[in-house]
Amino acid sequence: MKVVKRDERREDFDDSKLRRSIERSAERADIDKDKAREISDRVAKDVRDNFKDRDDVKSDDIRKRVLDRLDSEERKIADSFRNFKK
Repeated sequence: MKVVKRDERREDFDDSKLRRSIERSAERADIDKDKAREISDRVAKDVRDNFKDRDDVKSDDIRKRVLDRLDSEERKIADSFRNFKK
């Protein structure tokens, strides 16, 4: 699966990058590292499973899916992830 960035670049989906982003958001939200790791693993798996049949996925679609899952798993991480700007 390729991720289509906002500037139209394409790169391979790397769930370790996604997990790191979620774990950094959890750290900013003062969430326990073990809990953050468990959540990031579940969310990354969900994203991969949800988009597995697509060749290209927009980064914004991935972000929306991540936020939906984080909202249901741990709102504090979702808020931190939502407020993070690259």
